[in-house]
Amino acid sequence: MNSVLRPPALGLAAAALLAGSVSAQETRLLVGAGPGYARATGSLAQYMRGAWGLGGYVAFGPAARTASLRIDADFLRFTPTTAGRPYRGLQPVFITSGSQIFTAVAGPELRLPLGRVRLSATAGAGFATSTNTGAVTGIATPERFSGATTFGDLTLAYAGGGGLGMALGGERMPVWLDLSARYLGTGPTRWVREGNIPVGYISGVYLKPTRSPTTLVAYRLAVSVGVPR
Repeated sequence: MNSVLRPPALGLAAAALLAGSVSAQETRLLVGAGPGYARATGSLAQYMRGAWGLGGYVAFGPAARTASLRIDADFLRFTPTTAGRPYRGLQPVFITSGSQIFTAVAGPELRLPLGRVRLSATAGAGFATSTNTGAVTGIATPERFSGATTFGDLTLAYAGGGGLGMALGGERMPVWLDLSARYLGTGPTRWVREGNIPVGYISGVYLKPTRSPTTLVAYRLAVSVGVPR
């Protein structure tokens, strides 16, 4: 009896594996997005705190392919810095400086499928834009009464890292939960911190930014979906 049933069973198993492979091959790209956190490293870590934001990626090619072209984009906002300064010897005002950065990089992605789990490694290059915004509050009201974008920089960017993905389901449109860690670096950019806000009267306030390479370790938790052909 076993000898009679075994060949059909093996045939059904092979057909199921083939169907799964064909379904995965029919996806033309993977699209993912989710929240992220970045920790400053190097000289930037001396005066910048962590940054929170959103990120996403697009990987071109079938989901079952072990190599593809991938584009990553991240928007991160650092914890604002606030410092009080006297205004003409009267009630102090508070100057709040916020910093944010946007990066976009493209490069190869290598995947290692392990059943419902996959490992990946990425590397890429692109550009980054960083801005610093300033706002002044105080005097007669706690509401903001002045603000402006103080500095902005556009530089080259590079990135590299790895990820772990877990299949959540779906056949025609497979869904994955991705956890990734990447190293992000850019050229020298200007950042405003508390020591850059001058002491004294704020009439004609000027800020002296710190110029530093931006190096971050960025973590992202994303949900990705395979887009069928």
